[in-house]
Amino acid sequence: MTNNKKGLLVITIATVFSQQAWAVDTEELNIDQVEVRGSVIDSRIMKHPATVETYDRQQIQDSVNAATPAQTMKYMPSIQVRERFVGDRNGIIANRTIGAISSAQSLLYADGVLLSNLLGNSYSYPPRWGMASPEEIESISMMYGPFSSLYAGNSFGGVISIHTRMPEKFEAHANVQSFMQNFKLYGTDVTNVGNHESASVGNKINDFGFWLGVDRLDNKGQPVDFAVSDAKAASAGGTLVTGAYQDISEKNKSRIIFGATNIDKSEQINTKFKVTYDFTHEIKASYTIGLWDIDGKTDVQTYLKDANDNPIYSGDVSFNGVKYTLPAMSPAKSEALHIMQALDLKSNTKGFFDWQFTLSDYDYQKDLNGSSRISTGNPYVNRAGTVTDLRGTGWTVFDARGTLRPQNHTLDFGYHIDDYQLRSTTTNTNDWAALSKTTFSALSQGNTQTQAVYVQDKWQFNPQWSLTLGARQEFWQATEGLNQSANLVNYPNQSANKLSPKISLNFEPQPAWGFRAAFGQAFRFPTVTELYQQVTTTGGNTLAVNNPNLKPEEVLSAELTAERRFANGLVRLSGFNEHRYDALLSQTQTVNTASCPIIGNATQCTFTQNVDHIRTYGLEAATEWQNVLISGLDIHANATWADAKVLQDAAAPTYVGKNAPRIPKQLYKAVANYHVNNDLTLSVGARYSGRQYVNLDNSDVNPDTYKAASQFFLMDVKANYKFADRWMASVGVDNLTNYKAYVSHPLPQRTFYAQIKFDY
Repeated sequence: MTNNKKGLLVITIATVFSQQAWAVDTEELNIDQVEVRGSVIDSRIMKHPATVETYDRQQIQDSVNAATPAQTMKYMPSIQVRERFVGDRNGIIANRTIGAISSAQSLLYADGVLLSNLLGNSYSYPPRWGMASPEEIESISMMYGPFSSLYAGNSFGGVISIHTRMPEKFEAHANVQSFMQNFKLYGTDVTNVGNHESASVGNKINDFGFWLGVDRLDNKGQPVDFAVSDAKAASAGGTLVTGAYQDISEKNKSRIIFGATNIDKSEQINTKFKVTYDFTHEIKASYTIGLWDIDGKTDVQTYLKDANDNPIYSGDVSFNGVKYTLPAMSPAKSEALHIMQALDLKSNTKGFFDWQFTLSDYDYQKDLNGSSRISTGNPYVNRAGTVTDLRGTGWTVFDARGTLRPQNHTLDFGYHIDDYQLRSTTTNTNDWAALSKTTFSALSQGNTQTQAVYVQDKWQFNPQWSLTLGARQEFWQATEGLNQSANLVNYPNQSANKLSPKISLNFEPQPAWGFRAAFGQAFRFPTVTELYQQVTTTGGNTLAVNNPNLKPEEVLSAELTAERRFANGLVRLSGFNEHRYDALLSQTQTVNTASCPIIGNATQCTFTQNVDHIRTYGLEAATEWQNVLISGLDIHANATWADAKVLQDAAAPTYVGKNAPRIPKQLYKAVANYHVNNDLTLSVGARYSGRQYVNLDNSDVNPDTYKAASQFFLMDVKANYKFADRWMASVGVDNLTNYKAYVSHPLPQRTFYAQIKFDY
């Protein structure tokens, strides 16, 4: 496969992955809706090599105030999505063993098309949520852990599969939704209103089916960052200002808050077209194209005024008799058009042999990010800055898979190849808001490729027992890496060859009980940006430092599961244990250290390091019930207890014994839906997250503030009312009690939702 992007329409597919092989058929993964069979709920143990939980369309509609696909996962066990406001493009998935900025350690698909952005492993590389609309979701499933050889090592955090609808007859849908958030913190007191509209139409005519959907999301979020400085001894000089706020930092030190930054305002439009054709009853083809178009702006709000009541954004200031050099308060502008395509050809006999060929492509057709780089004055007046152009960045994946079904066996085997390309050029600009370019500033580029072969056999050797054995052989290489600022640096090519075995043993002694023991090894290879990309962000204040010498991280994971099923519900308990070696973690430090050299005007930097050994173990409990005590009352609840510790770190021995970042010690969720009648449904939900740490050194000892991770207890309510044939209205509130919580950034405060839907 070529490393060059091919232009606007590069044919792609409907079941692909990046750095991972073939995804399990949607029908295989989305099967865990509760079904009553006689007196006991249908078995869920025998169907998978690992735990799978599913939330279906009806459950989402009944209980979740959802304007984005990320919100639909709100009550699923162990899962949290770092969506800091409605429409946040940095919505990273976290679960029981991975934190909320490790984007390359879990996988997200929609109808088998990879939405995970595995170009990097940080908040800057979130899944492409914009390629799916909550209104088109039929169900969403999570497979926990690296226990299937059909997926590469990025699956050790889990595999999420969104299944959307294809019509069997003519249908049309429309949705209008509005939401409002009140936010008050430091000197910011605002009410932001956003809108979400979607419309779709589809039909199946003989052997031809199609679906066309358009989704628009327009919203302004609360500030998610602030310009801060540690308090210091009195000194003379600087412009006399008022308006700053004194505060206690996450490290229990006095600090000054000068203003709010990273206030995102964007309009995102997602257009998707899917077409299917049945050559025969058993051979089918599908093609999908999605376009994600965004126009965004990130504003800042200074709290400072001089003696003449003029706003102050930069330079040396004097507050309460102390001189400070203001940290950057830099607005930014972004424009992007990303194109995803997918082509899938498969047989579906469900007999002795089936096959599938898939090809997919994700192309940064346009991706511009302009940022001010102020040293003096107002950044909205002095518009000098930089523009980063990512055009040509993207990935292409091909998979070939076969399935054999001899007696008592299901044997999957296949071949996978993916190519990732980073193309990042930064230029200076006289006007960051116009995204105009002048002189060259910096360049980063490189390629990675992974090839894999895999086999997996599920052997049902008697009605009560099944054994799944699998293995995945992967060959990874990184090539043509370079970056340039003052000097051009070329990096040598590198490669790795890894084998990952998997085993799962399932036992169902009777219909009411199920047990599973699973073990899996996985390797997650460094992404192209971890290896090669070096960029300066936040107005020149923060430097992202690459590391071309990173080693693949290795995961050894085990799970024991017991499930008890009843006529109207079930209870599941899973114990998990994971050991990560050479764990790839991103951290932020001040400059002038071994990991963070002084470059330009940067005062801090982010970098990725290999941590020798991290161990995570815990328990996960989940239960769901229908018609509890009274007819129409359904309850879903789950709890996760986790302990994640650094056991070895040769580069920083003082970190040994510290808590691994971004993994809460407890996580509890519960939601109750009451179907009053066929037209009215009421829902109340609650979510609790326990203590967690943001920094690997656990220096964030004060949890209830900006830059730390607080405990939180959030309550949500929703009501659906079908007021006419085909028409439904919904109202709801997230964070009903207006709990002020932080996971480094402040989380949304009380948010109101109102929606009207039409379904034909």
